[in-house]
Amino acid sequence: MYNLQADKNSIEKLTEKILDGYRMGRKDDFGVLLTAPLEAVCEGADAIRRKFCGNKADLCTIVNGRSGRCSEDCRFCAQSCRYPTSAREYPFLDPGEILAEGKRNEAAGVHRYSIVTSGRGIHGEELEKALAAYRLLRRETGLRLCASHGLQTTEEFRRLKEAGAERYHCNLEASERYFPQVCTTHTFEDKVENIRRAQEAGLEVCSGGILGAGSFPGAGQNCSGRERILPSRAIC
Repeated sequence: MYNLQADKNSIEKLTEKILDGYRMGRKDDFGVLLTAPLEAVCEGADAIRRKFCGNKADLCTIVNGRSGRCSEDCRFCAQSCRYPTSAREYPFLDPGEILAEGKRNEAAGVHRYSIVTSGRGIHGEELEKALAAYRLLRRETGLRLCASHGLQTTEEFRRLKEAGAERYHCNLEASERYFPQVCTTHTFEDKVENIRRAQEAGLEVCSGGILGAGSFPGAGQNCSGRERILPSRAIC
């Protein structure tokens, strides 16, 4: 049985440590985040947000740079060619069109802008178009640029960074144990290695998961509560 008062006290102490500059890592016990009262966790998170972020939000929008016909079988995605959906299908957009959309978003107050493409990765001629689009955006806007193009090589990541991309988006989706229930055409480890290559190339990484994708006790393969925090720790 959980001791809710003790867990609440632990959250309060942890919040104070973080406000004083402490950063949690692999050696820390994240379990208290799962057992403490939700109100205590939210209050702690809000105190941290107020100190480090204030009341400003970092707005990010995306443009669907290439749509549909994806070879992968991710079960949540309408752009997979393996499922009968009405998702639009088109090759990589003209860089000028991506630039124009970026300028519209910047005028609306957006801070970050990401080109997102369907498919396992982006290579060859379409990669060159993506690089041209990032160069245009870097030259003609003040947007901070993000990229989401699937599995890439270290050299491709370096080229994306040189073209102007600062951050790469690659979700782990679920815990390693449950991942085969989400996708079978690539693995959890493929994702982790992709993130490491992006980091090696000097890119920041944005990575998350799907709430409810085998992440709660009793779901799917009876994943433990601890697995709800594993994706965020896998690449620390």
